[in-house]
Amino acid sequence: MARKTKYFFNPKSLEFERVRDNIKYLTWRFIGFTSMIIVLGVLMAFVFSRLFASPRERAIMNQNRELKSQIHVIDRQISEIEEQMTDLKDRDLKIYRAMYEAEPPVPLDYRGKDYAELLTLPQGELIQRIHTKMDRLQLDAKAQEKSYAMLKKLIRTKEEVIASIPAIQPVANRELNRLASGFGYRMDPFYHTATFHQGMDFTCDIGTEVYATGDGMVQKSMNDGWGYGNHVIISHGFGYTTLYGHLSRIAVRPGSRVKRGQVIGYVGSTGRSTGPHLHYEVRKNGNPLNPAFFYHNDLTDEQYRRMLEMSKRETKRFD
Repeated sequence: MARKTKYFFNPKSLEFERVRDNIKYLTWRFIGFTSMIIVLGVLMAFVFSRLFASPRERAIMNQNRELKSQIHVIDRQISEIEEQMTDLKDRDLKIYRAMYEAEPPVPLDYRGKDYAELLTLPQGELIQRIHTKMDRLQLDAKAQEKSYAMLKKLIRTKEEVIASIPAIQPVANRELNRLASGFGYRMDPFYHTATFHQGMDFTCDIGTEVYATGDGMVQKSMNDGWGYGNHVIISHGFGYTTLYGHLSRIAVRPGSRVKRGQVIGYVGSTGRSTGPHLHYEVRKNGNPLNPAFFYHNDLTDEQYRRMLEMSKRETKRFD
């Protein structure tokens, strides 16, 4: 639409004259129009930037979304590791330590660290929680490492104990037909009075192999003439010793290490003996124990039950 032309009445000339724009008026109109254009341009740029991100901005936003997603994944993984650590601690406390008779570990005094500065970051609460979980897991891992090192030491000790405790018969006797006399009061073959028999007698042919019933060190291998004759005493440690009497020949020397099942001598009838046999004793801290209780490694449950019954019978001693 064409701009309207304005007139005013000039009293001096008594005529209508055309109104002309002065410089000041035009200047202000230009400034106003330019300002409006700038404001509209800025506003449009802002709206455009919000609605339509640049390729770089889109890449950054995608990266941020991926990082947030990864943080949540890490949080879930740490929670799963916490559950596994709880299971390990539970096994440590309720199974392994009960099995090896160990004291429970001292509980950790965990108070956490101050991560207040993390709260100012995007996803600050989640990041703070992750840091707290990681710190707790690190302490738990160190505690479990120390605990399992202790258990490993206990296991080695238990293995030594298990290997050392007498657990087999000193002669081959799967058919249980060689037991002559058991542990307890029996009739003495020389004095014909009831005396305490501190071991068990096995009837065997002279030269029958005699085995160490547990790992240990030979304490004595000697002949005392009357008494046990040629005999071997093995110290198994942990308070246990075994004695093998009336041997025809000794196959080990004092101070030598022996393993369970190793031949240490041969059946005979030396010393105070009425016939070929092996006299076998088990002692704990010097006190005699019934050897029949220590044959569990080479007998079935039924054979073990029969052995116990046979050992209780009133039978004749050979020594």
